[in-house]
Amino acid sequence: MKPFAIWTAFSQTKSEDAAQKKRALNAILISLLVHIVFIIAAVSLTILIIAPKPKMMFEGKKSPSLPPRKLEHSIRVKQMKKQTRKPQILQRLVTEAPSKVALPEMPEMKTPDIKNMRDTPLMNSRAGSIGSLGGGGGGAGRGLTGGMGYSDAKFFGENVRTRAITICMDISPSMVAKGVTQDVLTEATKMLENMNVGTKFNIVVFVDGSTPFTPQMVYATQENKAKAIEWLKQPFDGRRQGQLHGHSGSTPHMAIEMAVEMGADTVFVLTDDPPYLKVGNVQTGVEIPTHMEDIATYVKSIESTTGKSVRFYPILYKPFENERGKQAIEYYKRLARSSGGKSRVIKRD
Repeated sequence: MKPFAIWTAFSQTKSEDAAQKKRALNAILISLLVHIVFIIAAVSLTILIIAPKPKMMFEGKKSPSLPPRKLEHSIRVKQMKKQTRKPQILQRLVTEAPSKVALPEMPEMKTPDIKNMRDTPLMNSRAGSIGSLGGGGGGAGRGLTGGMGYSDAKFFGENVRTRAITICMDISPSMVAKGVTQDVLTEATKMLENMNVGTKFNIVVFVDGSTPFTPQMVYATQENKAKAIEWLKQPFDGRRQGQLHGHSGSTPHMAIEMAVEMGADTVFVLTDDPPYLKVGNVQTGVEIPTHMEDIATYVKSIESTTGKSVRFYPILYKPFENERGKQAIEYYKRLARSSGGKSRVIKRD
């Protein structure tokens, strides 16, 4: 019994050792398998996160086979065909029988000799800008300055190049007493004698309003020149020739506005006093305090509001030698500068 018991115990011990070794081997295999799976998962995750994603590529449609210029031309032709209507043929009734109504013959139209007219207004002029020339003595409508009728004019020593010139003369009692009308007559006569027939002109006298030689600018024909010189010979009297009803003063405001509306590009203003205007008569009237600045503002805004360039040439005619005279000189200097013109002072003898 003893040997058998020993063998049995040994067999049991050996079986237990084999079972333990098997369990240990299984545990190692399972652990190894788990680590392999974990490593594979970690590597895959790393590749997914770190590896750059492939760029998405879009393939556009192929460009038209026509070259760009031909394609553009083709598109324009199609657009023009859509916009252009086919001409409609109108059926008209035509008779070959003689008419019973006989129209009178057209009168003969006489025109100036263009060969003898330098810078004539008939050349390069706009429709409606021509009045009657030569013997007619008519003028053009307001706001038009004719064609290429430039003249080099000289007035009180000031040389200007102009197509449309206006002289604005103060006829207040102080100016008339100093002899302004006679001096303007002399200077205007010399200026008009040398003026081209294609140049337009006018003369406006003012006290508190304005009175023109003619309601519209006229061309410098011989007849118009003679009429203007004759008009300047009349006896002007500012005491009886105030133009603005209910007001008094000495201001070129309305004369300047009239010259601009007529289409002047050069304006001479003769005066001896800073402009002022009163509501009422000279003795008891109330002066408008903003009147001087109103004129200056208007002159500055001419080009922006009308699109025309108008130059002003104020002539201070024998101004008073006091503070008011100095004020007039400085004011009209500023007015001339703002328009690109120039002021001049005619001193007392």
